[in-house]
Order: sequence, then structure tokens, then C-alpha cells
Amino acid sequence: MTKVHNLAYDYSSVEEEALGRDIEHNKNTSAAKRFFSLKFVILCTLVCALLCVMIYGKVQISGLCAEQTQLESELTELHNGNTSLESELAQKTSMTKVEEYAEKELGLVKLDKSQIEYVEVDSDAVASVIETKDRSIFVKIKNWFASVLEYIGL
Repeated sequence: MTKVHNLAYDYSSVEEEALGRDIEHNKNTSAAKRFFSLKFVILCTLVCALLCVMIYGKVQISGLCAEQTQLESELTELHNGNTSLESELAQKTSMTKVEEYAEKELGLVKLDKSQIEYVEVDSDAVASVIETKDRSIFVKIKNWFASVLEYIGL
């Protein structure tokens, strides 16, 4: 069994046959190459543009994440400051601090139980509305309009 290799094969007879025939090959390779190269350049430009847009979006997202982290840390710091101020306010307004301030600064003293006096009222404390008499007819008309408007709901 013989192996046919490209190096050992004699192509001269094939070339002679091809020269004997009158075959016309009409290829316009330059126009086809320009068309394909133009398509390739446009495709590469679009791919580069998409990559640039994606990178720009990632940069924007990264910037926004950094800003969010900074704002969250600032919010945490403000919450801690608020907590400390609330505890300081609670200490200053505690009952013992108020009593100390009243005794030292204002010279006030607590009441003893012997100093408390109770007052009893025999009659019921009820407030009553006294009707005033309107002297003018214009006041009566005004009151009538007010009652009509109140009835309507305006």
C-alpha cells in the first residue's frame, strides 16, 4: 500500500491539463475584500462602543456605591450623636437634677405633709354660658346666616 504525500506527488500533469483548457475565472477579490473589511471595521467599532458603555456604567455604579457607603456611615455617626445627646438630656432633666437645681440655685424646699392643705367645695363647679342680648338687627341677621352656613356644613 502506497501513501500519497503532497511532497512526493507530481502536479505537473494537472497543471498541463489546466493550461490546455480555456477556463475563465472572473473573481473580483478586491471589492469583496473591501466589503468584508468594512463590515469587520464597523463590527469592531460597535463592539468597542458597547464595551465603553458597559465600562462607563460600571464606573457610575461604583461611584454611587461609594457615595452610598459614605452617607450610611454619616447616618450611623449622626444616630450615635443623637443617642448621646438624648442620654445627656435625660441626665440633665432627671428628677434628682431638677430637685438639686431648685434647692441650690432657687432656694426652694420640698413641702412637708403638714404644709399641705385641702380645700373642699360644696357646690358643683359647673360653667354656664350666659346669653347676651343682641341689640342690633344686623347682629341677629349675621347670626342667622352663620347658623344656616353651619347647618349646610360650610
